Amino acid sequence: MAMPQRDDTIEALKRLDLLLEYAVMHGDEAEAERIREEMRKLTEEV
Repeated sequence: MAMPQRDDTIEALKRLDLLLEYAVMHGDEAEAERIREEMRKLTEEV
C-alpha cells in the first residue's frame, strides 16, 4: 500500500474513533454502530 493512502486510512480511523467515543458518551448506540461498521470497512480494505 502506498504511504499516502495508508496515512489517509490512519487519519480516517482516528476521526472515526473520536466520533465513536462521542456517540458512546452520549448514548447514541445507533450512531455508534454505524461508525463501527464504517471502521470495519476501512480496516477490511487494508
